[in-house]
Formats: sequence, structure tokens, C-alpha cells
Amino acid sequence: MDRCALEFIARRWWRRAEVWVIAVVLVASGGFGGFQFSHWVLVSAYLEQVAEIRKAYDEASAQRDQRLDELTRKTGSAAEKASKAAATATQAADKADEALNRVPPS
Repeated sequence: MDRCALEFIARRWWRRAEVWVIAVVLVASGGFGGFQFSHWVLVSAYLEQVAEIRKAYDEASAQRDQRLDELTRKTGSAAEKASKAAATATQAADKADEALNRVPPS
């Protein structure tokens, strides 16, 4: 009878221990699962932020390229005007030289 009672008590305590071990394993796996899920959410948030930053960078690059194209166009236009002005100044200098050469010395 003592043996039967001891076996009953041992099985009862072993079942309690099993329940506690299973509970600890479930809680730990839930914790790890929650940790992994939180990292997944964090990574997806970072990816969204990186996508926004890349979009803003692309927009800024496009605007910079537009400004550079406009500056190049204006510089080319200014160079053409300066070239025309230099040609006009050269013509004026040539005409002035001709006028000075035509005047008889006194």
C-alpha cells in the first residue's frame, strides 16, 4: 500500500513538474516569437524609412540636375553673348583703326 501511495504521489508531482516545464517552454517560445516579431516590425519600419529617404534623394537629384542643366544653358547663352560682344568690339576696333589710318597726318 505504501508503494502504491508513493507511486501515486510521485506521478502526481511528476505531472505537476511536466506542466510547469511545458508552461515554461511555452512562455519562453512565446517570448522568443514576440522578440522575432518585434524585430520584423522594426525592419519593415526601417525599410519604409529607407524607401522614403531614397525617394527624397532621387527627387533632390532630379532638381539638382534640372538646376545644372539650366545653369549650363545660361552659361552657354552668356558665352555666345560674350563671343558676339567680343566680335563687335573687334569690329569696332578695326573700324577705329581704319578711321585713324585714313586721317592724313598734319
